[in-house]
Amino acid sequence: MKTIKILVATLLFATIVSSCDDKSHNFSDPDVKSELNVIQVKDTLGTIYPLTVLRSFDTVFMNMRIKLDTLKDATGKPILNDQNKPQVTRDTIYTPRNKTSKYIELDTILLNSPKNEVQIKLESNARWQAPAPTFSSSIAWFQTQNVNGGGSSIIKVKVLTGLPTKRRPILANQTIYSRDSLVMYKLTFDQKAKNEN
Repeated sequence: MKTIKILVATLLFATIVSSCDDKSHNFSDPDVKSELNVIQVKDTLGTIYPLTVLRSFDTVFMNMRIKLDTLKDATGKPILNDQNKPQVTRDTIYTPRNKTSKYIELDTILLNSPKNEVQIKLESNARWQAPAPTFSSSIAWFQTQNVNGGGSSIIKVKVLTGLPTKRRPILANQTIYSRDSLVMYKLTFDQKAKNEN
C-alpha cells in the first residue's frame, strides 16, 4: 500500500512539474508575445545562404469603426433626400490598438542552379503559417506546400534546375507569419542560371 501511495505521489508531482513548463510553449496563451525568426537558409548541396535584412519596421493594428450621422436642419429636424428619407453621412474612423506587428523583409536570396532542396530554419514560440508562393501560369520552380506549424521548425522546399543561360524571370516570394500576424517575414528567392556555376 505504501508503494502505491509513493507511486501516485510521484506521478502527481511529475504532472504538476510538467504543467508548469515555460509559458512560451503554450501556443494558446494570449499573454505570451509571439516570436518568429528565420535563422538560416541552406540547401542540400551544403550552401548556407547569407540573410540580409532589406527593411524592417513596426506597424500598429488599427480598429475600424463606421460612424453614421443623420443630417439635420437648424430646427433639429432631419433633412430629407429626394426619396423622402433622412440623409445619413458615413464616416470611417480608425483608432490604434495596443498591438504592434513587426514586418521583416530579407534581401533576395540567390540559389544555386542544380536541382536540390532548400531548408528554411525557424525559431519560434508561436503557431505560424507559410503559404506556398504562387506562380500563375509560369512553372513553379520553387516547390513547397502551404505549411502550418508551431514552435521551431524547418520548412523544406524542392527547387528545380536553373534555366540554361538566364536567371529566373519570376522570383519566388515566400511569406512566413505568426498566426496572430504579430511577426511577418518576406523572403524572396532567385536562382542562378546553369552557365553561372
